[in-house]
Amino acid sequence: MVKKLILFIILALSIFILAPGIWAEEDDLTKKKRALCDDGNSTACFKMGERYRVVEQDNKTALGFYIKACDGDYMTGCTNGGILLIMKGTPYSKEFKQARKMFNKACEAGEDPSCFNMGSLNYKEGRQKKALQYYLKACDMGNAMGCAKHKRLSR
Repeated sequence: MVKKLILFIILALSIFILAPGIWAEEDDLTKKKRALCDDGNSTACFKMGERYRVVEQDNKTALGFYIKACDGDYMTGCTNGGILLIMKGTPYSKEFKQARKMFNKACEAGEDPSCFNMGSLNYKEGRQKKALQYYLKACDMGNAMGCAKHKRLSR
C-alpha cells in the first residue's frame, strides 16, 4: 500500500514538472488577439474562436468569438458559429434560428459551406424544397457535398 502511494506521489510530481503550463494564464499572443477582437478585429475574433474550439475544447466560449467574427463580416466565423449552434439546438429552436441567420449571411456572401449547411438545416426542419435550393447553390459554388445531396434528394 505504501509503495502504491509513493508511486502515485512521484507520478503526480512528474506531471507538474513535465507540464508546467497546464494551468498557466494566457500567453502574450493570445492576450493580443483577445485585445484586437475586443477592438473589433473580426480576424482576431475568428482565431480566438478556433483556439477555444480546437485547443481548449470550449465550444461555449468559441461560439462567442465566432459570433463576434460573424458580426464583423468574417464569413467563416458565421459558418463555424452556425455549426456550433446546430450541434447545441434542435429544429425550430432559438439556436437553429440564430444558426439560420449566420449561415444565410455567409451563404449570401459566397461561403459555400454555409449554403450547404443551410440546405441541411432546412432538410432537418422538413423543408425539402428549400433544402434543394441551398444544396444546388452550394453545388454551383463548387461544393461537391452540395452536388451529391442535391442529386440524392432530387430523385
